[in-house]
This record gives sequence, C-alpha cells and structure tokens, in this order.
Amino acid sequence: MRRMRRKLALVLALLMAFAALAAAEGQDMDARVDEVFRATKTVGGAFVVAQHGEIVYERYYGEQQKSTHVPVSESTYFRCASVTKLVTGIGLMKMMDEGILDPDEDISAYLGYTVRNPRYMNTPITLRMLMSHTAGLVENSSFARKASVLSDMIDVKKKAGSNFKKDVRPGSAYTYSNFGAGITGAIVESVTGMDVSSYMRQTLFEPLGIDAAYSAAQLADPDDIAATYHKDGSLYAAPSYVLRQEYVQAAMPDTHYRVTIGSLLIRPRDLARLGIAICGDGTVDGVRVLSGEAIAAMRQEHSEETDGITPDSPYTFFTIRQDTLFEGLRVYGHQGTDEGIVCNLYVEPENELVIVVMTNGCNTKRDDGIMRITRRLAAIAEDVYIKENVE
Repeated sequence: MRRMRRKLALVLALLMAFAALAAAEGQDMDARVDEVFRATKTVGGAFVVAQHGEIVYERYYGEQQKSTHVPVSESTYFRCASVTKLVTGIGLMKMMDEGILDPDEDISAYLGYTVRNPRYMNTPITLRMLMSHTAGLVENSSFARKASVLSDMIDVKKKAGSNFKKDVRPGSAYTYSNFGAGITGAIVESVTGMDVSSYMRQTLFEPLGIDAAYSAAQLADPDDIAATYHKDGSLYAAPSYVLRQEYVQAAMPDTHYRVTIGSLLIRPRDLARLGIAICGDGTVDGVRVLSGEAIAAMRQEHSEETDGITPDSPYTFFTIRQDTLFEGLRVYGHQGTDEGIVCNLYVEPENELVIVVMTNGCNTKRDDGIMRITRRLAAIAEDVYIKENVE
C-alpha cells in the first residue's frame, strides 16, 4: 500500500511538472506574440493557431476601440478586408459542389446580359477567370463611383469596353482585380435571388454556428465590432459609422457588386474554423463544408491542360499559393489590408496547420509581399508547431 502511494505521488508530481512546463511555454509564447503586436504598433489584434482540426492557441491583444478601452477578446468582430474574397470563394465552391454554378460557364448566362471585352467578342468570361484574377478587368473610376451600375460597366451592348484591358484576351494575363471579385457577389445574387450576405449566412455560416456577415447590421452582437484605424493610429471608422452604412437585404446584383471585395466581419476563431475546413478534407467539427474535389481544385496550379488558364496567376478560386511563409512548405490562403487593417488566413496542409492574424490597426509594412506582422507571428507558430514536432 505504501509503495502504491509512492507511485501515485510520483505520477502526480510528474503531471504537475508537465503542467508547469506547459504553462511556462504558453507564457513564453504569449510574450513573443505580444512583442510582435507591440513592435508593429497594433491597436488591437488577434492571433489564432489551429492544428489537426483543433484550435491550439489564441492570443488577443490591445483594444477593440480606443475611446472605450474595451479589450479585444474572442468575441470581437474584425473586418477581413480582402480575406473576404477567400471566404466568398468557399461559398462559391460550395455552390459549384451543389451544381448551382459552373466555373467555366460564360458569366453572361448568370447575369442575364452579354459580358465581353469588345475586342475579344468570341472569348467568354468565366467564374474561373474572375476567381484567378485573369478576366482582364480594369479598376477604373466607374467601378469606384457608388452611383455606378454593374450592367452599365460590363454589358457589351452598353459600350463597356473601358472596363477591360485593351489588348488582353480574357484568361491570358494575371491582374489582381477587386472589381472582378465584386462581380462574383453579383453572380451569387443573380442566381440565388438572395442578397449575398444573407445567402452566405444561411448556407455557409449558420450550419457551422458562425456569426459573420458582409453587413454589420446583420451581426448578433454589434457592440463587439472593432473600430478600425489608419496606419498612424488615427481613427479610420468607428463601429457606429459602420452600423450606419446602408445595406439592402434583397438581391440587387447591379448595385451589390462591391459587397464581396472586402466588407466581411467575422471573429478570429470562426475564421480559423473556415481555415480548418480548407486545410483538411473539407470538414470542420464533423460538418462538411466542401468536397475533397473542391479542396483539391482550390490548390491546383493553372495550365492549359488542367484548367485552361494560361497566365502565371498565384490565385486559384480566390486562394493564393504562397511558398515563402514557412521554410520548404507551401501554404494556401489570402491576405487582406486596408489602411491599418491586416487580416491573413493561411493553411499548411502537410502539418495540418492554420494561422489567423487580424488587427484593427497596425504598421502595414510588407516583407516579400506578406505583412511583416504576419511573417513574425507565423515564425513563432513554425517554431512551436512545425519545427518542435520535427525535432
């Protein structure tokens, strides 16, 4: 009996030692993460890591809004900026899985009027081109004006040639296009008869228990929306301003074509869960989001043989292929930035690793195309969740 008690005491001591070691390692990682946030002058930020289908680390830093001093927490909604495109892409891939959309169909069939570059009337523009940024669209002033109507800009019968690159056949050159990403939202509305935010909430977010929206007014807890700040820390947009922005919950493809460019509001953990789905087999928490075929298609490189897209675009279905974030490993995802906002979602399938970086304002310097803050935080995740596992 005495010997058994000694063994039990030894086991308990070892468990306590391991727990203390884990706590110390966690505190060390927290300190490293916080130092990155401080060094990049972050107002408020979140760093979430998932591995093997589970969230394994999360750190929330700074303030949701300077004027109220409410701290950032897991409840904070951040604006995604261009990561909105990747999340929209997941919704579009789901529609392809369900046979609602065909990536190689002429988008004229979905919009109800003829869309062509007038110099290439025999070349249809497809969803695949829009989502690989190879449709040859121009970011001109008519796209930026709020009063402009989509059909006036791309319907060939309305002399829409100024919105296309003159000497570029659609599908033959890569040019990143916010306008093209917006058109995909108009296609969703034309096909479904629903506004794109409500459609995404109903078909993608709600089945996963995610509260996210392209309109702040649709969120369950608007008090948790983060203010956004310029690079110098001055106010960019207060939550009250964001909530006042008009959004009509009805299908309006001719005027809703800016919605899917960068307006999504989502919580960091929920963005990480979407990352889990596209990192693995298309499921998260036992719920299927996409088929395995769709996941493979999002990672496929372009070629005449595989998908008919000839230029060297790094994007496939709004998913970038990136080879410089982790040593010797390819990641897939997207980056977003607007003024001081930074948002990154990257997945590394070999180690089943997902990282999410979100800020409402920080220094937005880049290193080799990727935000410096994201590179530094990714290096921490690489040390802990890739290199230590190898060693």
